[in-house]
Amino acid sequence: MSINNLHSLLSGKWFIEKAYASSLMPSLITILNGNTLDFNKKESKEHLKISASSVNVSNSNQNSNSSNESYVLIVSLKNPIYKYNQSCGPRGTKSKQSLIASYQSDPNCKGIVLDIDSGGGQVSGTPEFHDFIKNFSKPVVAYTDGLMCSAAYYIGCAADHIIANKRVDAIGSIGTMVSFLDMTGYYEKKGAKLISEYATKSTDKNKDYEELLKGNPEGYIKNQLDPITDEFHKDVKGSRPNIKDSVLTGGVYKAQQSLDNGLIDEIGTLQTAIDKVFALASTSSNTNNNSNNMSKEIKAPSIQNALGYETPFQSTDEGVFLQEAEVVTVEAALTTANTNVTNITAERDTANTNVAAANTTIDAALTGAEIKFTPEMSVSEKVTLLENQRKEFAGKSGGGKTGVPNGGDDVIDGAAEQKVYAHNEEANKLLNN
Repeated sequence: MSINNLHSLLSGKWFIEKAYASSLMPSLITILNGNTLDFNKKESKEHLKISASSVNVSNSNQNSNSSNESYVLIVSLKNPIYKYNQSCGPRGTKSKQSLIASYQSDPNCKGIVLDIDSGGGQVSGTPEFHDFIKNFSKPVVAYTDGLMCSAAYYIGCAADHIIANKRVDAIGSIGTMVSFLDMTGYYEKKGAKLISEYATKSTDKNKDYEELLKGNPEGYIKNQLDPITDEFHKDVKGSRPNIKDSVLTGGVYKAQQSLDNGLIDEIGTLQTAIDKVFALASTSSNTNNNSNNMSKEIKAPSIQNALGYETPFQSTDEGVFLQEAEVVTVEAALTTANTNVTNITAERDTANTNVAAANTTIDAALTGAEIKFTPEMSVSEKVTLLENQRKEFAGKSGGGKTGVPNGGDDVIDGAAEQKVYAHNEEANKLLNN
């Protein structure tokens, strides 16, 4: 039996809805018993081209566009999501990504519809596919008439627009889980005994996993699952900034609930999704897939910093919207900033008062010492004049009256020297305050 990437079936972390995961167990047992499955034998409907002239997609069972006619490429995501192709299972996200990329340079291809009916799949490869869809150069619309859960929603939320059929089964299940088989008993039944030993200096190797096997999941949840979920939430909110935080805890929702909570943009049919791609393509020849609903980036570093967001906000024709919790966070940040501004303003006013008082004192000292100055001079320049005068006094010998230099024209009074010195000291104290 040749099974490609069997490890991906038996272990690893998952973005998957639990009931959907449980429904796959019979298939897994069939594989382990040596039989093969036929998820997509020929995969004839993995993708479909629908031209603008097609009346209704339900009547189009094959590629319907002529060589020069505009068309929308419908890509099916209707199986468990894996990173790589499974020889006995569905095609992986790597293959889907290559398929879509091959149409990027075709001018007749106006965009992509992701036709989704999946309860999720592997963590590995899903964020990469999300980024690819988000940055694709043509319009992408996600559509579901069944399940768009966990990994499937992770991928679908990167589209420019999300449409759900009114009879949709479930949308959401935003979260992370680990699901694997402890194969110890299986191997022992086959006569094998699994032995694991670790090097002396490898005390942390597989620590979380080993504790999980022993029934102690706390470390695995904290160190493995929680960081993945944080990244999941960040990417969803980055692609759909208007989504409500209440849906990020893993719940699933019907069509109208999904619309009310910001999980989707519209209730409609597959034809609605096709029409939307043509509409988006006609709106702009350079569609920006890095936004939702043909939005544009709004960089607001201060608000992003307050909310802890690294990516810019996305603005639609209706503007930029914040969730209630985000408004509270921004308000708290602004209140703190206003308090800081008030304190700084008070300190500035006190400093200005001290400077004005010092200026008055210095002017009086300069006037009393008969030192020439102009009102335009700065405080520091006036202090320098006083300091020079003080040094001049200090350099002269004797107290009281000095000698009579220059033939007796200038007589220096000791009391004047003390007055200049006193004014100088008082000015310095005021300035230092």
